[in-house]
Amino acid sequence: MIKAFLISLMMILGVVAHAQTAINRVLVVVNEEAITQSDLDKRVALANLEARSSGQNAPPYGVLAPRLLEEMIVDRLLLEIARRSNLIVGEGQVDYALSVIAKQNQIGVNELKNVIEQSGVAFEDYRDDLKRQLTIRQVINARIGRTIAVSTTEVEEYLDQNPQTEAPEDRKVELAQIVCLVEADASTDERQRRKALALRIREELSAGLSFEEAADRYGPSDEVEVQVSLGMREAKQLPDVFLNALREVAEGGLTEVFETPRGWHILKVIRSQGGVSRMISQLELRHILMRQSALLSRQQVRSRLERARDRIISGEDFGAVAKLQSEDTTTRAAGGSLGWVESSALPPEFAQAIEGLSAGEVSPVFETVAGLHIAQVTGEREVDIAEDLRRREAEQVLRSRKSQEALEQWTQSLREEAYVQYRVTFDG
Repeated sequence: MIKAFLISLMMILGVVAHAQTAINRVLVVVNEEAITQSDLDKRVALANLEARSSGQNAPPYGVLAPRLLEEMIVDRLLLEIARRSNLIVGEGQVDYALSVIAKQNQIGVNELKNVIEQSGVAFEDYRDDLKRQLTIRQVINARIGRTIAVSTTEVEEYLDQNPQTEAPEDRKVELAQIVCLVEADASTDERQRRKALALRIREELSAGLSFEEAADRYGPSDEVEVQVSLGMREAKQLPDVFLNALREVAEGGLTEVFETPRGWHILKVIRSQGGVSRMISQLELRHILMRQSALLSRQQVRSRLERARDRIISGEDFGAVAKLQSEDTTTRAAGGSLGWVESSALPPEFAQAIEGLSAGEVSPVFETVAGLHIAQVTGEREVDIAEDLRRREAEQVLRSRKSQEALEQWTQSLREEAYVQYRVTFDG
């Protein structure tokens, strides 16, 4: 009887192992690395969590998974560059990023962990994905950030083309959205068929159909995605194609049907808050910068900064330490002072490191393209910068556009030069 039981158990384990192997099939080989089905499933789960957290509906699996798989291919190439360049995100940086996310959601890190796991996502998967994002950001900043320049002439041209009195970017809006999805390789006939569907849905909305009723009638499906609310957000954060469609739309109104690479869209302005805010928050900052060299490894530099931070926390004056040890020649003589700055004007890693710091508090060690830093907030204020604000915002918009264009060109070239072999034809 025992022998029969053991034989049965071995057969069961063999079936399970075979099933696991089948489930975790290799989808794509990127250079010398494999992307498996379980890798993709984890990314899909994280995308669904992100969508739920922002109050949105994620696309159906058959639409979402192929897009994420293409993103994962590019991510693998960028992470390979990070390894070759010795760009490392430490566990302390990940811990700090988690604490920032928790603060933004007004909960503790342990509570954040519980929320993530209750959503069906393993916390370690979430943590690994956050580390991946931080690493890729470092690679992009190192490769793209230093190459982007915006001239005064370009800013002037942008302001002339976007006069303040006509810009819808000044308001905040809560939108509802319907997208009749179109695959990138769809035929002209299929694209027109989806457009006709979008036009029919808009007619129904104009006749009184609510977005909630549209969601029940048309979604979720592979053809239509309905989001009854995208949340309240600043209009200037929306894509230009959205802004153009919304330019003449009042609260409660519908846009005309318009096209993006995703498909045919209809937007409704649920509510709108107008007015130009000239008041902005500024932080008074100082920092200490150190760089690795042929004589000092990154870890040795980090250790020196950690010791300097400990001395400051123990009572030593930040400015005095900066004058002795900072390698930023433009701020060292002033005790590391960066003056009054907006968080949005700082490198993303710098802004993240100081987020949530109270006056006098010293950040953990963090890294930007310039090197390794510690920073301290010494003051906070609200100021009216009027025209200066508009100019800075214009520069940020232009810089963002140029960065995105440069990133797309670079990642496309990486993709073309890489060895990418699809082992399984993805069918969703």
